[in-house]
Amino acid sequence: IHFYKRMIFSNKFGICCLLLVIQQSAAYNQTAEENNRTKKVLSIFNVVTFPNTPCGGTSGYNGTCYTASECISKGGTASGNCASSFGVCCIFSLSCGGTTSENNTYAIISSYSISSDKDPCSYTVCKLNSDVCKLRIDFDTMVLEGPYATTTAAADGPRLGDCIYDTLTVTNPGGPSPPVICGYNTGQHMFIPASSGCNTINIDIDTGTTTTTRKWQMKVTQFQCGNQMAPEQDCLQYFTAQKGTIATFNWDTSATTVANTQIHLSSQFYDICIRRQKSYCSMCLSPQISPASSTKTASSYGLGSSSDGTNSKSAAGSTCTGLTTQPADTGYGDYIEIANLQPSIGTAGTISTSNRLCGAIFDANPTASTAQATACTFATPFKIGVHFDEGESLVATAAATPDLNKGENVASTGLETNEGYGYSGFYMAYWMNSC
Repeated sequence: IHFYKRMIFSNKFGICCLLLVIQQSAAYNQTAEENNRTKKVLSIFNVVTFPNTPCGGTSGYNGTCYTASECISKGGTASGNCASSFGVCCIFSLSCGGTTSENNTYAIISSYSISSDKDPCSYTVCKLNSDVCKLRIDFDTMVLEGPYATTTAAADGPRLGDCIYDTLTVTNPGGPSPPVICGYNTGQHMFIPASSGCNTINIDIDTGTTTTTRKWQMKVTQFQCGNQMAPEQDCLQYFTAQKGTIATFNWDTSATTVANTQIHLSSQFYDICIRRQKSYCSMCLSPQISPASSTKTASSYGLGSSSDGTNSKSAAGSTCTGLTTQPADTGYGDYIEIANLQPSIGTAGTISTSNRLCGAIFDANPTASTAQATACTFATPFKIGVHFDEGESLVATAAATPDLNKGENVASTGLETNEGYGYSGFYMAYWMNSC
């Protein structure tokens, strides 16, 4: 009897232990299952975490990829999806007087109204983060009143090309500011050092001048340090294509001919840089619009007449003094600077003795020429230095056979063969040549 009692007690104890083990195992399995569910939930959140990269919106504007809630909280507008539809392409716009630190921000005025739009209209752009080094301002549309453009009197020379009506300025706190611009600048751009104190774009309108319908659409893109789409040097403009066109500010690149009203802006000092592509060793330039000698139409290059007599000739070196005297007959203040120019690639012994070119005819040959030509360089980095002083040399009237070295082209005299207007600036084609 005692034996059976002990067996019953032992079995009860074993059953209790077994039940305890079963309960512990069930609790462990429940905890493991809950952990698995948590991991699955966390893995889903890991999938929808995405970088805030640039994106193209369905509206045609560029934006930044954010979650829908982030886009709303930042004041943007959703325009299509991104990040495999987990995010939205968030477009940012800026009104006059506004401030932004968002990448790919647009400032748009389709038609400036004197009665309703602010004057001056200012936009402040701050760095997205400390890694940003450059801001690129794209003038998708930029039409303002042009500069002073009267060319009929010698007294007008000091004011020719001055932005005395509308002005667009960009601040660069702690460094040199880019040149003041006005007129037609659709398609142009500027690279500005990103300041820790923020940069400001200021558009000042002469409300008393209403002959021009002002309008603009600007896009500001922020580039981190080391980005190859931004220049390392202090280049105001930077081109990365193997071929394309470059133009001075206030050049209407939509026109296919050059009018005597085409005038470059004064006081312009900056560099245009072109990134050399792999397997390309040289770069050439020539006027984008070539003259027709039979009808004496102008070429798209004119930086002073710089001639030694009655016929306009190409000019380089000491003739391009960098300083206009009024009236001038021995030197001109406007020139471009390109290192080691030669007429064509592979031409020996004809490298220009000077890096400066001026005149109304584009030619790198050391001997003055009366015909437009091509100029090439192997000097890298490819760079065109622009140097336009504060005035032009004009003559009020011209004799039947004018001495063109006395001043810029006078509209009443017409053009000489192959030349451009000596105050127009330039609109050039460039292309790289393989090694």
